[in-house]
Amino acid sequence: MKPYYQDDLVTIYHGDCREWMPEADVVVTDPPYGMGHYETDRDVLTGAMLASWPNAAVFGYPELLVRWCIAAARVPSEWVVWWPTNRNVSRGPNLPKESEHVAIFGEIHNARAILRPRSSNATGRRIALSRGDDPDWARSGDVWRDPTPSGHFNSSDRLHPNEKPVSLMRKLVMLLASPEGTLLDPFMGSGTTLLAAKSLNCPAIGIEIEERYCEIAATRCSQEVLGLVG
Repeated sequence: MKPYYQDDLVTIYHGDCREWMPEADVVVTDPPYGMGHYETDRDVLTGAMLASWPNAAVFGYPELLVRWCIAAARVPSEWVVWWPTNRNVSRGPNLPKESEHVAIFGEIHNARAILRPRSSNATGRRIALSRGDDPDWARSGDVWRDPTPSGHFNSSDRLHPNEKPVSLMRKLVMLLASPEGTLLDPFMGSGTTLLAAKSLNCPAIGIEIEERYCEIAATRCSQEVLGLVG
């Protein structure tokens, strides 16, 4: 398949990952949940698909993740809760979804390098590549509070209805990516996973079924990526 976009670290394909998926060392992805109102939001992740990814981080609501894990006959190595600081404003009949969850499979790297602020002096940095003895920062646990893009849950203000913050995806890349390895996001959306990987000098491949999001992702990845570590 011919790439839609390619640079030194990122390759983007416009297509359906159910028809073709390249090999990769790590998969980090936010698959469709089938809970939205737009055409491509369909629950398409299969147990066979998940079983084929030895090292992976997969987003989902807990009831979906449990079903996917059972179908794949796999138990996660880690289970992370993403609870954004900006709360959900859902007015539906069910309990509002204030959090999303991430099932992580395979070997974990750099867990000590993922930090959270411990004091008001901890500004300008969400992730450090070395822990050190910094009194302003502490190790992050399994609940992450990165705010959702656009400052609230109004999907019309985001590049993609399910867009995730780059800081969140960087932590997942750090946990799973290994030196010289390649990362894959088969449900790429607007390319946030690829952007996070590129900022960490991790080669990444993305696949997206909607061309408009391929264009958004290509534009984002073609712009200069400044390191977020400091």
